[in-house]
Amino acid sequence: MNGKKKPLPIQKQKVLIIGTLGAGKTVLAQALSQDTGYLYVSIDDCRIRYSDGTIDGEDVAWHYFLMACRDSSPKILEFSGGGPHVCEVRDALLYSGVPVIIIWIDIPHDLCIRRALKREIVIPAPFEWADIDYSVPAIHSGIETAWESIWSAEPLFCAKKMVFSRDLPSREIYLKVRSYLSEPV
Repeated sequence: MNGKKKPLPIQKQKVLIIGTLGAGKTVLAQALSQDTGYLYVSIDDCRIRYSDGTIDGEDVAWHYFLMACRDSSPKILEFSGGGPHVCEVRDALLYSGVPVIIIWIDIPHDLCIRRALKREIVIPAPFEWADIDYSVPAIHSGIETAWESIWSAEPLFCAKKMVFSRDLPSREIYLKVRSYLSEPV
């Protein structure tokens, strides 16, 4: 064996990772991107790259994220999964014509809050963020609503909610998601 990890053998598809602040979406999505060779695109990266922190900048960031959702190449995508752009993301993914897997990473709120409080990256936004201990459960509630009405309700999406305990290391979460993606559809 030459020491190289074998690529994750999955069909040409888009994988959308959703979850609240601190759920581990970014680390998971980046690892999956490395495994598959698929481009990784997140709304936060689009904000950092294209937004200036104004409302117009936020619109530009969403424009680029939606373009990534809409095009027909496979990708690993990441955003919370809730909020005002859910329907636009759904429509863009459907327009792509590529199979879509939605994975909701759901871990205990207290762990998400602790992780989010350690976050050092500043994401440009045209609004003030609420306190993390308010934001995490509020975002989770928005994801629950979108999960029922959008993500798991769309028959063309393969939607999987993966609930993990606080004591499961990130590596184990990654391996469980990787195993799920390797299963035949």
